[in-house]
Amino acid sequence: MAGKRKAEAKRWFQQASYDLKATSWNIKGGFHNTACFLAQQAGEKSLKSILYYLGSRRTALLTHSLLEMVREAGKKEKVLEGLIEEARELDLHYIPSRYPNGLPSGYPHQFYGKEIALRALKAAEKIFSAVERYYKDRNEEDILQTNEE
Repeated sequence: MAGKRKAEAKRWFQQASYDLKATSWNIKGGFHNTACFLAQQAGEKSLKSILYYLGSRRTALLTHSLLEMVREAGKKEKVLEGLIEEARELDLHYIPSRYPNGLPSGYPHQFYGKEIALRALKAAEKIFSAVERYYKDRNEEDILQTNEE
């Protein structure tokens, strides 16, 4: 394992962990559209972490589509193929959860409710947990350890 790849994997995984916590915090505060975007980000960063770890091509790392990332990572690690539905769920929130012009009318805060946010959180948690399990199975404790400052 190249040191730089592992260091990048850790950086992305650590931020995914904080985005997941922020998702829950935003749900509690009633900011459901923000929670959905943060859930998407937690899933995306979890998957980018594993793509860095696996030494994926640069083009695989440039996308924001979780579906594309799951398919790419699934070529090397079949366990990740089971995350297709969660990836699809989170991809739906990348634009409309943030931008009024991503919706037919109104603005995101009007459209996103608690149930949608909870589904997004559940999808992000499943992706994060799968990546976390992958690292645990390989005894990559340093990737999993947070660096609180």
